[in-house]
Amino acid sequence: MHSWWESVAVAKKSQDPCRDFKRSMLEMILDTQIFEAEDLEELLQCFLSLNSRQYHGVIVQAFSEIWEVVSRDSHVKKKTTRH
Repeated sequence: MHSWWESVAVAKKSQDPCRDFKRSMLEMILDTQIFEAEDLEELLQCFLSLNSRQYHGVIVQAFSEIWEVVSRDSHVKKKTTRH
């Protein structure tokens, strides 16, 4: 279990919830240096469990955008290490 499970959720109003969730997820990813699929999925579950259902779609959208970048970067790293 990762340290983010010990984190405290903070309620806040947002003009752009997707951007804010994405920023928060990226901070956690970088702070804890998680890049494995299983760990990222655990982070997603943490965000879903800590937030109201009304935000689940936005959370999944933010996570999907991060996932796309992480998996694309991983693919590039794999290609360059093969040479």
